[in-house]
Amino acid sequence: MNPPNAVEVNRLLKRNYSLLIKGILLRLVIFGVLCATPVVLAKTGTWDSPVLALLSVAGVLGFVLMAYRFPFALLSLRRCGKVLQEYPLEFRRGMSRKSESRTKYGTVFTVRVKADESGGSPLLRAVDALERHRWPEGTEDGVWFAGDLPFGGVVVVPGSDTLLVVRPQDWDKFAREREQADAARVERAKRTLLAQRVR
Repeated sequence: MNPPNAVEVNRLLKRNYSLLIKGILLRLVIFGVLCATPVVLAKTGTWDSPVLALLSVAGVLGFVLMAYRFPFALLSLRRCGKVLQEYPLEFRRGMSRKSESRTKYGTVFTVRVKADESGGSPLLRAVDALERHRWPEGTEDGVWFAGDLPFGGVVVVPGSDTLLVVRPQDWDKFAREREQADAARVERAKRTLLAQRVR
């Protein structure tokens, strides 16, 4: 399987930005309707019930959650773009999900990316760049990886164009490797924001 070229990488990033914007617009409509419906119904006298207040509360909470998570999705996509520009994409034979947990940032998957060489591959934490909760389809058929394992990287799932930001599950375990990395590797990781420990 040939790696995506520069044009395909740009298309991939544009598609994910487009999906993010469409998702935000859809949520704006839904939460706006939840907030406006009780006001309209109360003014017209169609339905006057305390239950309507719950719709407004749900709408406001939705806006707050969206405003909280939207910057993280933008940061994730920005990081993906930088990583895909700096590091070559390497094909891996597959990626398996070991566990998952819900956090305030979205669902964090614990994964293992199959290595082509003999020997085990470490567990990684993976987060969908768009903050989605679902597991992407097609990972068992192979994925593309770009990055530097001790610092992390990006996984591209063919077919669905899903971008996953990955980092070592045990960040401290790779501290020695990061400290011993040459200046070029460290500078590259800094340029791609991989050197920052987040989440």
